[in-house]
Amino acid sequence: MNELPRNVIILCTDEYRGDMLSANGRNPDIQTPRMDALAARGVNFSQHYTPFPKCVPARISLMTGRYCHTDGYRNIFQHLPYGIPDLASHLKGKGYELVELGRNHCWENMLQASDSPPSLEAGQKGIVFDHTAWKAGPLKDVWEKRMAKRRNCDVTAGAPETLAEGKGFVWRNDSIGWLEDEAIAAQTIEYLTRVRDRSRPFFLWANLGKPHPQYYVDDPWFSMYDRRKMQPFPYGLPRNPPISLRRQREVRTGTDAPEGLFRAMQSTYMGMCSKVDMLMGRMIDCIEDEGLFEDSIVLLISDHGDFAGQYGLPEKWDTTFTDCLVHVPCAMVAPNLPAGRTARTLTDHTDVPPTICSLLGIEPFAGIHGTSMIPAADGQRTRQAVFADGGHEAEMRSRFNIYEHWKKPAPKADPATGLVNTGGGKQETYRLYPEAMARAKMVRAEGWKLVHRETGDHELYDLNADPWEMDNIYEEPGTEEARLELYRLLMDWTLRTDPDRPYQEKVGA
Repeated sequence: MNELPRNVIILCTDEYRGDMLSANGRNPDIQTPRMDALAARGVNFSQHYTPFPKCVPARISLMTGRYCHTDGYRNIFQHLPYGIPDLASHLKGKGYELVELGRNHCWENMLQASDSPPSLEAGQKGIVFDHTAWKAGPLKDVWEKRMAKRRNCDVTAGAPETLAEGKGFVWRNDSIGWLEDEAIAAQTIEYLTRVRDRSRPFFLWANLGKPHPQYYVDDPWFSMYDRRKMQPFPYGLPRNPPISLRRQREVRTGTDAPEGLFRAMQSTYMGMCSKVDMLMGRMIDCIEDEGLFEDSIVLLISDHGDFAGQYGLPEKWDTTFTDCLVHVPCAMVAPNLPAGRTARTLTDHTDVPPTICSLLGIEPFAGIHGTSMIPAADGQRTRQAVFADGGHEAEMRSRFNIYEHWKKPAPKADPATGLVNTGGGKQETYRLYPEAMARAKMVRAEGWKLVHRETGDHELYDLNADPWEMDNIYEEPGTEEARLELYRLLMDWTLRTDPDRPYQEKVGA
């Protein structure tokens, strides 16, 4: 092994499927040369999974190394309270300069890191980052320079396509909607080249907002993938689909929507992924030019995936655990990691903090559920399965109506198409069918996946025979042995990760 790295650089995307990294070998059409090259100079963890198919809980897990259900994270309005151990706070205590660029989808009371001035009053506690996307100074100047283009332009998206080509979901964009990601990439470069305190190690989390929907991108990326020739996702529902999939399809896109709609979603999403690859390339070039690969951990990762037309659906859903939502890219480069390796053993977000701590040569912080991925880089099997959960308790489902809470009318379907747009359709599904958000847990082993649901519509997939998860064989004869082993793994995981807080100071436990 080489010398220990000094810095941590996390290049993160929002809602990027694992099969959209060409290096993972699951999509013959996708083009991601810059991220592939990054993966090739380190370890590509090609079987990496998120424990929650939604932004905030997934990112909290990535920072704490803990599963979401243990601490009750289940929606985007909950953030990590001050004083809870996490990777950034741990490194701050070691003298690291902290930098977070892009949306704060993790910390509660994060000073200088919200769209508006911080609301903390004197005496309130919060994690303090040295630099954020909106903090006064050179990084804010970079942000303002790019946002000025938006203020001077009335156009944010071109005319929507016809229904068969994605109306209501897909636009040919003129790039104005990508200004935030352009700014985040530019801020990352500005920080690395001009702003950082070179006397201190740093922790940088650069968060691109794409390819999160809505689905729009400018050319050449919009036209990069031929909708007629690309390998299509399966656009129908699986056999014996769970309630969550059936109700989403009914409300969000309609049961008789044309295939062209889903091809448009898929091809546009793929174009978005390739544009993300270009922006990642800019930051990777800067890391190279600054010589930071020699003394830094560089992690490429995403919080979760996206339907992108698969199963005839847009975006994501809390209680759907198909690989398109829970399998994500994960590649890591460090001077003390091997180069040119592909690790095919299962890993997940909770494994990231202990891995980074180990590579830095520092002790991990308390409460981590995951284990280091370093043995996986050497071909060792580090875990039998990965896990995910999501959904809301019955009481929350009965009272949840975001339209009433915000005093806004529920969206109406387009009278010409009967469809509700991607954002409204998600909340409308929950309003009409709250059972679609009932609690569920997933265990994914090598070759099998089981989902246990509060509503009883359980799922079982033989992933070797059915990699697209189109045949739910939960009730099939001959699957009893597989189900029993998966339930054992799921129960063992639940027991290991049951709630362990609040900490009881009186007895030290």
